Amino acid sequence: MVGVLRVVLFAGTLAMGSWLGLGKPTFDQARAFVEKAKGEASARADAKAKADAKVNADANADAKDADANANANAGGDLGNVPSMRPWPELNAEASIPKAWMVAEGPLYRAGSGRRLVTLTFDDGPFPETTPTVLRILAKKKIHASFFVIGRYLDGEDARAQASREALKQVAAGGHLIGNHTHDHALLTAVTHTQVLEQIDEGAASIERVTGKRPILFRPPFGKLDDFGQAAVRERGLDLLLWSVEKQDMQRADSHEVFRELVGQIEYKEGGIVLLHDIRWTSIAVLRELLEWLQLHRWDPKRPSRVGYEIVDLPTYLREVAAAPLPYATRDELERAREVAAHERSDSREPRQLREPGEKRPVVNRVRSCAVAHDTSSRRSLSRR
Repeated sequence: MVGVLRVVLFAGTLAMGSWLGLGKPTFDQARAFVEKAKGEASARADAKAKADAKVNADANADAKDADANANANAGGDLGNVPSMRPWPELNAEASIPKAWMVAEGPLYRAGSGRRLVTLTFDDGPFPETTPTVLRILAKKKIHASFFVIGRYLDGEDARAQASREALKQVAAGGHLIGNHTHDHALLTAVTHTQVLEQIDEGAASIERVTGKRPILFRPPFGKLDDFGQAAVRERGLDLLLWSVEKQDMQRADSHEVFRELVGQIEYKEGGIVLLHDIRWTSIAVLRELLEWLQLHRWDPKRPSRVGYEIVDLPTYLREVAAAPLPYATRDELERAREVAAHERSDSREPRQLREPGEKRPVVNRVRSCAVAHDTSSRRSLSRR
């Protein structure tokens, strides 16, 4: 605008020159003067536009740098960024074999009878049964972990709303919430695109209810192929499996399930228990199991006597990080347990597990199994 005014003023001056005795310019001179003035004004406008563009570009670059720094501090892979997890990262590669080993628990110190148990529940929330599980846990002051199906939380029908309310109660009770996919799909039997959808949509459904994106992930049936493991790894999720399970989803005799769970707990010296918060049969199992664990609780006044302590998942994983089992696979661990079981005596004093390749018992101990251990159960594809 300023440039245009200058041109107008310049043209006016030329016109007035004839009245002031400066001499009337020729038409060609006047046109040349006007064109020169226009060119100078245009050049000044171009220079100003370039300067403004540079300022905007610098501002955009600064904003991008700020966003990049914020993203890095929020969850990038920088080594100096503190983890938001309340436990050490034990399986950064999201390896299924390693996840099974982590679930088996820590290596217990010689002379200590303290054995750890943590409770996990899959396939909820169900508005009919999940609140009852929460009341039982609250009465015992127990914090558990719930692995949720995202689909149950979606929609505006009465059941979806009730399911969201149940999940809010889980969070309010101080329990951990993990992703169990959106539809409980077997991730090794669907396309790669569907694998990503199952993980991401399940997480999004949970986040819409709780306001937090879950960092725990449990694949249905404990199955992930290389692609699925890479997807979990790239999302920075913690892969969490289990070590104690007796198909409570498929069986009607709750007392029999309870007895076999106890057998596994004794054989494995504690562990991550898998139950389901969507069946009344499972709730009956839970009641019996908690009573048994209370009756056989670890007594710090008699620290060498074997007993069980129910802990939350972060405590369990911190203990594993502090003293991991010295075995590469569950099969190797199982062989060590079988050897120790064969060497058991009539005494109630447990026998020691051996280090891999060692001929003498050295550190850990197992207690004889009260109920025969079914090694095939960990390979079953029951709904979990």
